[in-house]
Amino acid sequence: MKIFDSLLLDVVLIAFPLMVYLLYLAYTKTFNKKENDLLYVVTVFSVLYLILKYANPLYPHIPFIVVNISLILSYVKKSNLSIAIISLIMISYYYSFYQNYLIIIILEYIIYYLFYLKLSKKLNLNKFILTFTVLKAIFTIILTSYTNYSFPIYIKEIFLSSLFLYIISYLIISLSNKTEDILKLHMNIKEIENNKQIKTSLFRITHEIKNPIAVCKGYLDMFDKDNLDHFKKYIPILKDEINRTLLLLEDFLAMNKVKINKDIIDINLLIEEVIKNIKMLCNENNIKLKINIIDDDIYINADYNRLTQVFINLFKNSIEAIPKNKKGHIELKEIINNNILTITIKDNGKGMNKNTLNKIKEPFYTTKPKGTGLGVSLSEEIIKAHNGTLNYESEEGKYTKVTITLPLSQI
Repeated sequence: MKIFDSLLLDVVLIAFPLMVYLLYLAYTKTFNKKENDLLYVVTVFSVLYLILKYANPLYPHIPFIVVNISLILSYVKKSNLSIAIISLIMISYYYSFYQNYLIIIILEYIIYYLFYLKLSKKLNLNKFILTFTVLKAIFTIILTSYTNYSFPIYIKEIFLSSLFLYIISYLIISLSNKTEDILKLHMNIKEIENNKQIKTSLFRITHEIKNPIAVCKGYLDMFDKDNLDHFKKYIPILKDEINRTLLLLEDFLAMNKVKINKDIIDINLLIEEVIKNIKMLCNENNIKLKINIIDDDIYINADYNRLTQVFINLFKNSIEAIPKNKKGHIELKEIINNNILTITIKDNGKGMNKNTLNKIKEPFYTTKPKGTGLGVSLSEEIIKAHNGTLNYESEEGKYTKVTITLPLSQI
């Protein structure tokens, strides 16, 4: 039982400084801090100090073999400064046991270093630890045989001590390496997520800028420079769409979540402006608009430009869902119930099957040949930022209905 207690104490004294180091390593990796190699050196010397200070030798008449784990840790980490200093400490420690055999002790630690140099380019963890412990056992037996101890009575004890050194070294170093591998994997995953966010932002730029540019192109195609009414009617719309595009670019350059700048707005005025902008596309595609809005001012606390994005995107999706050879219609309807405004946009397009309907809100999911699959997810993000909801209902070959709910403002 005494031996078991000694072994357990050794494990704790060795593992504790290493766990502290691994926690530090996890912190540096998580927060992109620069790792300081000096802390590993401090960790190794802390292990050495704790063992020499507080550990109990398994066999009092045999030098403490497990104390060499600090040197093994230094070799595995390839810390030349630690190797040199700890080797000198080990030589001094064993010299206190074998005072007449300093040359053999020095030769022993030189052999360790030469073996390390041979394997330094491709250090096999298991082979190095096994060879180190076997050599340690051999030299301990040789030195013990030259002393006043009754040789070979301590061969079994030396073998067991060396075996413990091998097992604890292998387990501790394996745990340390596995932890570092997990941290590297975590950082790789984190890097992938960062790249995904960048990709998402780039896709969002492409998707959302296409809408105002498409509107601008449509009006420019219709624009007659000799028609004064066109100047009065189309120029303000073109300016609004360009301003909206610039606003989008500012947000995406920041590569952050869409900023919401809320103010009290009349949602019906917003819808009327969207209808005015989208009407041209409907006419080109032989689509009839039916607008049933409440004949009154409806105030909500919202970002005017962001909600405009959402409605243009939803109308554009409805237009694209209606086949060219079909007489299409899109209906917008408003209902107020319990201070909640419900807006539905329903088209008679090709609709969606259950699989598409279930995935419609997933980023990058799209059924369009040149789609990015981000319009719906971005729209839902904006609606959620307004404490609202966005839901889809559809039947393949018949219709698609989008339902938006928004809380009314208490004026």
